[in-house]
Amino acid sequence: MATSPHVTRPTGRGRRGLGRRLGRFGKRAFISVLGEDRFLRARAAHHLRRRRRHGQGLLLVHTMGKVGSTTVGASLRQQGIRRTMAMYQPHFLSDEGRAFAEQLATQGVGGWEQLVKKERSDFLRSRLLGQELARMRAEGERVKIITMVRDPVATNVSGLFHNHTWWPAALKAECAAGSPGCLDALSQYFLNSYPHDVPETWFDMELRALYGVDVYAQPFDPRRGYAVYHSDTADVLLLKLETLNQVGAAAVRDFLGLAAFELVPSNTAEDKSYADLYKAFRRQVHLPAAYLDRVYGSRMARHFYAPEELAAFRGKWSAAQ
Repeated sequence: MATSPHVTRPTGRGRRGLGRRLGRFGKRAFISVLGEDRFLRARAAHHLRRRRRHGQGLLLVHTMGKVGSTTVGASLRQQGIRRTMAMYQPHFLSDEGRAFAEQLATQGVGGWEQLVKKERSDFLRSRLLGQELARMRAEGERVKIITMVRDPVATNVSGLFHNHTWWPAALKAECAAGSPGCLDALSQYFLNSYPHDVPETWFDMELRALYGVDVYAQPFDPRRGYAVYHSDTADVLLLKLETLNQVGAAAVRDFLGLAAFELVPSNTAEDKSYADLYKAFRRQVHLPAAYLDRVYGSRMARHFYAPEELAAFRGKWSAAQ
């Protein structure tokens, strides 16, 4: 009597492995035919459609860069926020903001194609998020926003090093070689070429334009360290980085209605490839009084920080440590 050949059926783990391989093959095929940018855009659009299909709320950790938002976002992800809400961490979503950020980045590296994949993916997703917010406003849907502020000079200095790939080739070479003139050259590049006004303009460019929230329309208590704002379409929690460890966890729990939430540190400059140079800059470079007057005299600095806080910031940046 003939016997049937033995057929080995894939186990659960094998099926998952096969699915991953097929997924990778489909991704490569999509990219080879339509290009990587179209794939990245289609993937982001799929995630947004899935949010609507599952009836999830939208949470944006929407901040200017280098103010501590990665710590808040990573803490929320680690503690399971994505089981109940779709969360994204954009920096610029308004038409004006996206145009500004994309121009700055592409000029910094020499063109769109020179941006690394993650940067292109972030920009493409931000375009879609901007469209999604417009749809939500039109349909009366609300969105939750967490945003942040930080000492504006510290924000700018941190941004200088975060965007070190934008530095001119001669400056990169001088600092890579350990030249004694590196810090002076970096200081001059920072003062003359960095976009220092982002902390001052960001809230109007983004929060006011997109959510109808004017953070300057009501007083802010620097000692409390956070505030909550409401508009017709958004609820906004604003946290101050300097008091984040003291008040941030409780403020986020109350704002999102979470039973438990704790902060997990993430993305500090000391973890980066430029950590030693960043520390040396902070330790040795003193910034001129005219620059500090300009930044600490701004509406943003005076609104969120008490005079004694601004005086302490000035002391830190006006003399080598």
